[in-house]
Amino acid sequence: MKKFFAIAAVLLFVLSGTAFAAYPTKPVTMIVAYAAGGSTDILARITAKYLEAELKQPFVVVNKPGAAGSVGFTSIAKAAPDGYSIGLINLSGVIVNPIVQPDVVRYRITDFAGIANVVTDPGVFCVKADSPLKNLDDLIAAAKAAPGKLAVSHEGAGSGDHLGVMEFCKKASIEMNPVPFEGDAPAKAALLGGHIDVLAVNVSEIAEMVNTGQLRALAVQNDKRSAELPDVPTFAELGYPTVIQGTASRGFAAPKDIPAEALDVLVSAMKKIVASNEYQEELKKLNMPIDFVPGEEFTKLLLDQHKLWSDLWETDPWLKK
Repeated sequence: MKKFFAIAAVLLFVLSGTAFAAYPTKPVTMIVAYAAGGSTDILARITAKYLEAELKQPFVVVNKPGAAGSVGFTSIAKAAPDGYSIGLINLSGVIVNPIVQPDVVRYRITDFAGIANVVTDPGVFCVKADSPLKNLDDLIAAAKAAPGKLAVSHEGAGSGDHLGVMEFCKKASIEMNPVPFEGDAPAKAALLGGHIDVLAVNVSEIAEMVNTGQLRALAVQNDKRSAELPDVPTFAELGYPTVIQGTASRGFAAPKDIPAEALDVLVSAMKKIVASNEYQEELKKLNMPIDFVPGEEFTKLLLDQHKLWSDLWETDPWLKK
């Protein structure tokens, strides 16, 4: 009898393992916390295409914008942890939102399991090509001449670009008018339509428009110049070093209790995809610098950055808006 149960247990283990090794066996939902058409959405759709080819199942992108990304991030965190709901997260937004609005935001950073960080994309301030603001000094002068008049975009209170704007305003002793948008695409449309004065966005979103003369970049929020915009100075060069750099590290995550086998499949697939020449070329054309951080390392990065932002929030409450 003992021998029978031992054999049955082995068979059950082998069969269950074999069954799960087939993951995924049905379509996977990929949640994007911002509107369609922005750089985050584009990255998700490109990656979904490669994941479909690698794992032989559809990866369906679903946009859930709102509340500076919190609507979509909550959907990822609270989804069934079965491997069939994952999402693209922007590190600044996903980390900052529950810190600055703990009574409103329904997820915590510990609710996610990292699959892989893929891109690290610095922030930048831009204006229309025909704007009278030729450089950062012009912006500062205009803001001092008319406090609160210059309208600048952001993706919601607590988002990385919003806090980057607020930090810069503090350092430059100016007041601007932050205007929220549910993604980069509507913010760009507002700038081009003359409804706002300044676009606070990521380099990948506007590099081509800057290089073709449609927009003018004033300064990059990073400690070094962007390879995509090598002629654009950094805020630090101009005397305004930033702690909050508006940088968008973008990666994929799942609910924290995703089965280990499913997470391993996704991490392995992402590693293979990011290493492919085809994927690298697609992201290069979009001015998205690849910065691959897999699985547990990405989860640790989320936790480490959470501590950094939490400490900043506690010691510098001026960030509250």
